[in-house]
Amino acid sequence: MNQMLWPVRLADYAYAQSLLIGWQIADHSKDKHWKPFETALDCYLRSQDDKLALEERYRTLLESRDQFQTLFALGDGHLATHLIFIRILFDLGENAAAIAQIESLVQSMTWLLEPLHEDLRIQINRPFLPLLHEFDQRPLHNDLGTWLQAAVIEALEIKRSPSSYFQNDLSLLKRLTTNPNRGAEMARRERLLRLRLGLPKAVATVTPTPTRRKQIDPNAALWESLEQHAQM
Repeated sequence: MNQMLWPVRLADYAYAQSLLIGWQIADHSKDKHWKPFETALDCYLRSQDDKLALEERYRTLLESRDQFQTLFALGDGHLATHLIFIRILFDLGENAAAIAQIESLVQSMTWLLEPLHEDLRIQINRPFLPLLHEFDQRPLHNDLGTWLQAAVIEALEIKRSPSSYFQNDLSLLKRLTTNPNRGAEMARRERLLRLRLGLPKAVATVTPTPTRRKQIDPNAALWESLEQHAQM
């Protein structure tokens, strides 16, 4: 019996550390799509092997895309299948198609954008990959549900436009304000857009550490000067 690749590869990803054992011991006996899903996931992970020739990696990436499309055609609507397929589209540079997939996903799984009840705990019984590579090494803070929300919202915000400046829309960024999994780029985008719209700076819900503050505000003095000028 061939050893599956995903338990080994995903062990190197920070977000998967607390999830990996659960994925490995989960009962998939009633999941008719599990085996082809595993095969498709392994195929994608092989495409990420930088030891392979570029042509081989690209061929394998296309093969993984086709395998996930087949899963959809067979009726597999699992969240993990959606997340990995969207990631593949981004990898292929098909941003418009990926954004359309995210928009469809959040319509069917509305909890991805809505505040989660404090007693609700999201669980995913299949291994998955975040939409953006930037989240591969971002550990979970609080619970999986809020981490997934940050992953989906950041992907939508970043990929729909090179800068939030062109959107004039704070709606997605505001959903992340209190999310402990929010990246520094989202904090900068929100601050810049508030400045552009003449709105006050959002009140931080968590006091950042000096290192964290430096990551969010590498030009803190300039920010303060611009905001003071905007209020005059």
